[in-house]
Amino acid sequence: MSATDLPPPGLMTPPVEPGEIPHRPSAWPMVIGVIAIIFGSLAILQGCFGAVSSLFMSSLSGFMPAEQATMLDAMEGLKPWMIIGAVLTLALGILLLVAGIGLVRRRAWSPTACMVWAGIKMMFVVGNTILADMAQQAQFEAMQEMMQQDPNMPAAMPAMMGSFMQVFGVFTIVLGILWGWALPVFLLIWFSRGKIKAEVAGWARG
Repeated sequence: MSATDLPPPGLMTPPVEPGEIPHRPSAWPMVIGVIAIIFGSLAILQGCFGAVSSLFMSSLSGFMPAEQATMLDAMEGLKPWMIIGAVLTLALGILLLVAGIGLVRRRAWSPTACMVWAGIKMMFVVGNTILADMAQQAQFEAMQEMMQQDPNMPAAMPAMMGSFMQVFGVFTIVLGILWGWALPVFLLIWFSRGKIKAEVAGWARG
């Protein structure tokens, strides 16, 4: 066939039958999964550090100045609860890490794992925030006693410190709960959406 046998360029038309448009997977499982992996890894580190520091709290006070050692000793009565909180932080971090890996791989069980983590996390945040406030109040009370024993300290200063402790404690609890509930509330709302449920059901069907 010579060049003269070919039809003019204007007469050449593309195929009229539509082809299949490839399905583009959604990006949210990767985004939320990576966030869950990061927060889970940080929680694991926090739990390990918290457990170790709580176990050796009494030993660490011997290497600190007298003022800091006194405040550290004031939390000795909360030591068992602090260890339990650290262990729970570690366990929740592992659960969130596993759930995040499942989301990245689009496993059908991962949203359920995220919602279970969110429910437990919200309850844990309340208890752990109250525990942190108790530890902080114990430190403030030890500081207040040292101020009362200092002859150079004004007499009204300890009372002012007590009022400040109450206001600051309430602010810390409210802020701690709001911050701790941010990710759990988001996950509960996100995975309750009908569109997300339908997509996750597709993961189960492969």
